[in-house]
Formats: sequence, structure tokens, C-alpha cells
Amino acid sequence: MNRIVSALFVVFCAMFLTACGTYTSLIGTWTKPDYINKRYKKVLVFATGTKTLVNQSVVERAVATRLAAGGTMAVPASDVFPRSTYDANGDGKIDDPSIAGKLAAKLKEQGYDAVLVFGLKDLKEQERYVPGTVTYTPSPNYGYGYNNGWSNYWANSYQTVETPGYYTTDVEAYVEANMFDIASGELVWSGQTETLNPVAISDASESFANVIAPAIMKSGLVLVK
Repeated sequence: MNRIVSALFVVFCAMFLTACGTYTSLIGTWTKPDYINKRYKKVLVFATGTKTLVNQSVVERAVATRLAAGGTMAVPASDVFPRSTYDANGDGKIDDPSIAGKLAAKLKEQGYDAVLVFGLKDLKEQERYVPGTVTYTPSPNYGYGYNNGWSNYWANSYQTVETPGYYTTDVEAYVEANMFDIASGELVWSGQTETLNPVAISDASESFANVIAPAIMKSGLVLVK
């Protein structure tokens, strides 16, 4: 009986992951004790390492929208700083690290309390086996043969339909998010997530935002309605 339950559980999980596509989980978080319940009112959301402005904007906007829904004024960095000011060649990397100080000063002038910076840290591929399934469907003779004994009825009641198992490759994307206090420059919060099978940038962005934003709000660092 236990084997049957275990087998059904494995099949269910495989079907769940395949059907749902992108899935993000929170691996862990850390909050600087002195900043718990800080209640930041205005936060800049900054995605790093993206190769195009479109991708950067999509990810930032997903997270900013989720934070804003909770009560914080969250703004995508792509709406504030032209990409050319820090990544002129478009390779997804900051051209001159010293520009960070200038950007921080500008954010302080504009009334920002904190900046949330996040980016892809690791990408892994893992092969797994999806077990086949066995289902039973009524045979064309179902409902007949009652007068011919139980064995005849049983033998003609159901037929088996089998689906073979197969191998598939899962993609695991690990993202690190860090929040910094604008006034002090200190790291006040950090979180790590794992996203399984990011199919499209919009899908992965929403999945990530729906996990990272609630985690930040739960820490008390941002204003919540």
C-alpha cells in the first residue's frame, strides 16, 4: 500500500511541475537587525545582468508592481536611469563601478529610501525521469455479463491504457536580491530564490516577483498598507 501511495505521489509531483511550468521558491533570507520594521516608503528596483532594456524593464516592473500593491512606492530603475549611463555597450555589466556613487547621490536627492538590486547568480540544468501512467477505462462490454459470474464480469469490465515514461530536462535559475539603505549605504536585506523552468521572461518575472516581494514586505523593511 505504501508503495502505491509513494508511486502516486511521484506521478502527481511530476505532472504538477510539468503543467505549471515556471515555479519559484524562496531559499533563504537575511535582515539586518537594526533595520527591522524600517518601513521604507520609496524604493528603486534595479535588475542587473540583463542583456536588453526590454528584459530589464519587464523584470523590474513585475517586482515594483508587486511591492506597490502592498503599499510601497516602488519604481523600476529603467524608468529613472537611461541604460546608456552605466552600460553603454549593452553587455549587461556596469562599465565604470565608480558611477554607483553618483547614482546613489541622485537617488538620495529624489527622496529614495532604499534600492533593491537583484540578478542571476547561477543557472543549472538537471535531467529527471517522468514516470509513465496507467489508467483504466471501461471496456465496450461494461454493463453486460452480470449473469455469467463475477470472473467473466471482472475480466470484461476494464481495459488498461498505458503512457510510457520519458526523460526531461529541468532548468534551475538562482537569483540573489539585495536591498541597500540609501542614506547609510548598508546592506539591510538579502534573499535567494530558485526558479524552476523559466519558460519566458514575463512568466519568470511574475513568478519571481510573487515570491520576493512578499518576503521583503514580511521583513518589515517596506511600508505595507
